[in-house]
Amino acid sequence: MSNTVSGLPVGRGLLYLIVAGAAWGTAGAAASLVYRTSDMGPIALSFWRCATGLALLLGARMLVPRARTVVTEAPGPRVRRAVATGVGLAVFQTAYFAAVAATGLAVATVVTLGAGPVLIALGARLFLGERLGRGGAAAVVGA
Repeated sequence: MSNTVSGLPVGRGLLYLIVAGAAWGTAGAAASLVYRTSDMGPIALSFWRCATGLALLLGARMLVPRARTVVTEAPGPRVRRAVATGVGLAVFQTAYFAAVAATGLAVATVVTLGAGPVLIALGARLFLGERLGRGGAAAVVGA
């Protein structure tokens, strides 16, 4: 576990976690309602959710003044990392919405919550070279 200090106040970090949890927790229920009342599918729903999120983030970025910082990394790797993260999140969200459509909200949510730690551990091993300890292996097996 990293002990790096981010400079983010604890209260603001907790607020971010609450907002993220509420957004994720209501997404499946909202998808279930959309499927019942319209002919929209998982890909269209995911697209519109990502497009709306992008618009909100761009609007927030324009409203919040940013301090000028010195950039030490070339834009190429930053852009590639941002695109890879965005694609990964869009694929995950689309798969989750497809699971909600195919199996229902409860099953999709339970499977997603169980698969998350496994996929994260696998990605950390493949891309970051991290090794699981006994506790991490027990958590992945339990998931």
